[in-house]
Parts: sequence; C-alpha cells; structure tokens
Amino acid sequence: MTHLDAPSLITLALLVLLAAAADIRTRRIPNPLTATGAIAGFILNTALHGIPGARSSLLGLALGAALFLPLFLLRGRGGGDVKLMAAAGAIAGPSNTLLIFVLTAITGAILALVLLLSKGGLSTVLRNCALILHELAHLRPPYQRHPELALENSTTPKLPYAIPIAIGTLLFLAIAS
Repeated sequence: MTHLDAPSLITLALLVLLAAAADIRTRRIPNPLTATGAIAGFILNTALHGIPGARSSLLGLALGAALFLPLFLLRGRGGGDVKLMAAAGAIAGPSNTLLIFVLTAITGAILALVLLLSKGGLSTVLRNCALILHELAHLRPPYQRHPELALENSTTPKLPYAIPIAIGTLLFLAIAS
C-alpha cells in the first residue's frame, strides 16, 4: 500500500461517492465525472510527486481499467464501472488500485448475495454461472449462445456496481489513513 496525500484522499472519496449517487439515481456513471477524476488524479500525482507520480497515475489508470475490462467484454459490467475503476486507479496508483479492487470484489459479492436473497434470483444466477463456465471452457463468449447472460438482457436484480466500488474504496481509505 502506497501512502496517499490528503488531496488525493479527498478527490478519491468525492469521485466514488458522486459516481455511486449517479449510478443509484440513473444506473449510469457520467463520462465527465470519470474523465475529470482521471485527469485530476494525473494532475495531482504529477504536481505532488513529479515524473514518478505521473507514472504511478498512468499505471493505476491502466490497472484499474484492466481489472474490470474482462467482465465488460463478457458483458458482466458496464463501461462506466471500467472507467470509474480506471479513474480511481489514476488517483490511487497501481498498488492501491489492486487493494481497492479486492475490497470492491468482496463488497460486491456480499451485496449481490444480499440482493439475490432479498429479491430472489439465486437459482438463476447459479444456473447462469454454470453456463458461463461451460462456454468459457469451450473458448466461446457466453452471451453468443445465451443472450440472456449479457448484462443488458439479465432478468435477475441488478446492483449498481458503483456502490461496491465506493464502499471498497472507502474501506481502503479507512485502512490507509
């Protein structure tokens, strides 16, 4: 875990809280918000740490995007989630982004389970997981033979994923400070 200075902590917290609020309200994370977060992260890191800060910001951005890109390509996450993690990575740097990702994944799994248990759909999700694993084992995109597996066609309850990203990030900030 790399130390984050106060401006970066505040910027990161504001980014994920605003993204979560937007995702809850509209089920979208605005591009101007994620772009502003990424640019702010690059500027902050460069201004505070010079060339190493710029490098850290770019690596964090790339790692944040790379961690969520496979799920986006499999249509299991929206593009806004990818861009939000990339922007968070631009602020936090690569080592912190990895920890944020782990905390986000744990939070997301818990929230998804709570959502499925409260609204139903656990059996559908388990069946879909089996279909996804089967298709991936045969090196096929799961949604080609099973369009219902694509996020936009899903009938199971949907979790605005900026919420777990925000909670995972805030947990990271609590640990880091």
